[in-house]
Amino acid sequence: MRAFLRRRLSREEAVGLSFTLSFLACAGLAVAIAWLALDVREGGGRLGALDLLVGGALAANRSERLNDAMAVLTMLGDHRFLVLATPAVALTLWFSKHHVSALLFAGSVVGGFGLSTLMKIAVARARPDLWVALVSETSYSFPSGHTVMATVFFGGLAATVFHLSRDRLARALAAGGAFLFASGVAVTRVYLGAHWATDTIAGMLTGLIWVVVYSATTETVTRARARRKTESAA
Repeated sequence: MRAFLRRRLSREEAVGLSFTLSFLACAGLAVAIAWLALDVREGGGRLGALDLLVGGALAANRSERLNDAMAVLTMLGDHRFLVLATPAVALTLWFSKHHVSALLFAGSVVGGFGLSTLMKIAVARARPDLWVALVSETSYSFPSGHTVMATVFFGGLAATVFHLSRDRLARALAAGGAFLFASGVAVTRVYLGAHWATDTIAGMLTGLIWVVVYSATTETVTRARARRKTESAA
């Protein structure tokens, strides 16, 4: 047991500290998502104070200019943007010789879409109906698919920067930019009347799971390959 814990808490081991912390982070995120999903499903899609407060406040402050801005920003989580942007990022990484990152980045985006779709079907929460929706949606509401995908995509970009660069400024800008874009898309979904606030919270948590998995797997595979090369050379 002592040897097992030493390996899991070692910075040098491929499956060491970073992988262990990532596993714990995913477990925590999964518990939070499950709690939200069960609360919504068992309550028949009931609304909490947060849903009413945030949704009502955003709907009350609509304007033509804001409507146009939100309609543009929400596209960053739309499939029409992602089907072009995801291959572009993956191919850029591939031809830059970062093959592991390219494959895992593309896989995390696809995985995020699949998981959000399954969760929508499982929870089956209705879309908001207390105010006029500015967009037309036909699928279920929980979680917000746009928020999931924006979190996976921009979070994955930030994770890639963390993997390839040790520059603190670059990392800070990447993390800050990812948060702004993902949270911005989340706000647009509530503003446009497509989702409740808790849908977008669940969306960000779901997306973060894939970001953590992508980051941890990339680091683990890269370290394992580097270790094998070192052992072969020795």
